[in-house]
Amino acid sequence: MTTTAKTTSRRSPPATGPWPPSPWETAPVTSEERLKRIEALGERIIGHVRFMCQVANLGGSSAEMKERAVTAFYERMILVESQLGRLREELLLG
Repeated sequence: MTTTAKTTSRRSPPATGPWPPSPWETAPVTSEERLKRIEALGERIIGHVRFMCQVANLGGSSAEMKERAVTAFYERMILVESQLGRLREELLLG
């Protein structure tokens, strides 16, 4: 009597990451592309800032959760602004 091993079909692992893919996943190749993306990111950041400034009007979230979010957002903005300021200063100083 011959025994045969059962073979199971192997599925490829599910794709990870957001769908549709984020435009930020692929690196820009040229300075022109980078500048366009910097401008687009600036617009997105403005939207995040406006949202956070309206967090008091947000329903469904506790005051504690809102306070944590505002604090975390502020701390990250301080870090990013400092880093960007240094880059600007280095560029101006040559």
